[in-house]
Amino acid sequence: MKKLIIILTFLFSNIIIGQNDLSKISESFKNPNKNRLDSIARKLNFKGGETFKVMTIFTIDENGNIVDIKARSTHQAFEQEAIRVIKELPKMNPAILNGEKIRQKYSLPIVFKVETESERKSRKRKEKRKKEKELRKRKL
Repeated sequence: MKKLIIILTFLFSNIIIGQNDLSKISESFKNPNKNRLDSIARKLNFKGGETFKVMTIFTIDENGNIVDIKARSTHQAFEQEAIRVIKELPKMNPAILNGEKIRQKYSLPIVFKVETESERKSRKRKEKRKKEKELRKRKL
């Protein structure tokens, strides 16, 4: 079965993009557990190219911590994965109202896409080239 790859198509609200360095966020997701995602795709018997949208809602408290994470999707496995992804987001700056930090709710859609066989082969080649390039740099 095709691997399930997270295409983290975050449509961040302005406050999330404006307050955090996007490189910190992308570093959080550099090494997703592809074996777990592959097992989800096999278990649910999905075809390559299918996409599934998960709507998440979470609250950023006065200290900048992400709390009260909720997700809604067609299957519980996608909801659990979306919650795991949201938990890995870095600490945020809380919203400020009249000079005081307040709790604020945000929503974030996450799209999961099942990889096609050609996409999987292409990704594997890119990963192999990247590893070889890193090894060459280390040898120098």
